[in-house]
Formats: sequence, structure tokens, C-alpha cells
Amino acid sequence: MSRKYYTIQIIPENPYGTKKYRISSKQFILFNVGLVIVAIILVLFIVHIAKINKTLANYEKMRVHNAQLVKQNANYEELFSRLDSLWIMENRIQNIFETFLENDSNKINSIIERNRFAHVPSQKNSIDFEGIHNWLTTDEKIRMERIPNVIPAVGIISKKFSYENKHLGIDISARKGNPVFASGSGKVTFAGNSGDLGNTVVIDHQNGYKSSYSHLKTIRTRRGANVTKGDVIGYIGETGNTSGPHLHYSVTKNNIPQDPETIFTY
Repeated sequence: MSRKYYTIQIIPENPYGTKKYRISSKQFILFNVGLVIVAIILVLFIVHIAKINKTLANYEKMRVHNAQLVKQNANYEELFSRLDSLWIMENRIQNIFETFLENDSNKINSIIERNRFAHVPSQKNSIDFEGIHNWLTTDEKIRMERIPNVIPAVGIISKKFSYENKHLGIDISARKGNPVFASGSGKVTFAGNSGDLGNTVVIDHQNGYKSSYSHLKTIRTRRGANVTKGDVIGYIGETGNTSGPHLHYSVTKNNIPQDPETIFTY
């Protein structure tokens, strides 16, 4: 069977110099197949370039959005820092006036009346009122200061005291880094890592009561230190065995676990 051939003729404007090329049918088919392959590759390349351009455009949008989020987060951090300062100031005021901020005018007037003559002159006079007008003697004030009846952190009680569940304390969920306050005056008998309880502070109130503050991010006191009710002794954290930032707070009286919520008055 004779092979089929094709002739390709190139004729310039000048009638001279005409060129002819003779190719077989097989070469012609291969040439066409090559053109198709080149066309497919070109289309795929164009599609790929389009995808890359789209990704780059999305990346630019994401970069701008991320910059906005970073700026917004910085603003939030500043606001949270201001709130922390306000919380610390509020708790200090609460401990100074021995109460939470009240809207009850009768209670406010009672506080003002009780502190009307509380000014301390430069030269102190030793006066013992012996309970006149319901004023507390020095010994009674010291006794009250040693009772762990102040909530040690600003937050939400997320887990209550329960003998059945062997949870001999309460969990106070709060923002990581929030201050933790001494619930009563006393002496620090432990300040360090306590295994599953993480960073822990234990205060002996020297009246049978002991209070414990666990999962602290950092500790701001030391063993042997004397602390006053309302002092910052650490910060909310999630050290030890815990699923999130919170304070595990427990109280014992004569080594018997107590429900802290039954002791809180402030």
C-alpha cells in the first residue's frame, strides 16, 4: 500500500523563491497531535495562573483583615488592662470599707457613720472604746480580719463544694492573669507547686481556719510572709491538672473541709 504524502507550499510575494515541503500523513497527524497537546498545556497554564492570581488577591485581603484584627486585639488588651486595674481598685475599696459597693442608701449611711471618727492623727492616742456605739475593740478587729470571708477573685463560681463528688472547695472561673486576693489575714505556710493543683498558696489564719488558692499563673508572696485581708497573693492561671484558667479555692477549719460559700460575707 503506497504511503500518502502532503505538500506544504510557501509562496512569498516575490514569485521567486517558492518553497515546498513534503510530509507524510503520519508526520501530519503527529504535527496535529502536537498542536493539540500544546493547546491543552497552554489552557492549563492559563487556568493555573488565574488560580495563583486569585490566591494572591485573597492573601492580600486576609493580610489587611489580619492587620485590622491585630489592631482590634491591641485595643481589647488595653481595655482588659484598664478593667483589671478597676477590679483591683474596687476590691481594695471593698476591703477598706469592709463591704461590696452598695446601692442601698441605708447601708452606705451606716458605713459613713461607722467611719466618721476613723481619722488617725499624726500622734496616735491609745483609746479602747470597749464596744461603745458598736465599735470593735482592737482584738475584735484582728479576729474579724483573720476570718477568710472575702471572695478571693472576681469571677463566676463554676463548680461548687461537694462531698459526694470529692470536690472539697469551689472553682472560680476568671480571666487568666486576674488578681487573686487573700480572703483573710494570716501567715503563708506554703507557696509553690503542688502537683495536680499547680501553683498554690496556703494561708494559716491562726484561728483554726486555713485557706488554699490553687492553679495560679504566678505567686506573689512567699512562705513565712504575713498577709493582710485583700492583699494580692497571685494571679489566675491554669497550672497543674486543669482544663482552663480558674481558681480552686478551699477552706478548712480545724482540718475539716468547709464550704467557702457559707463563710463569704463580702
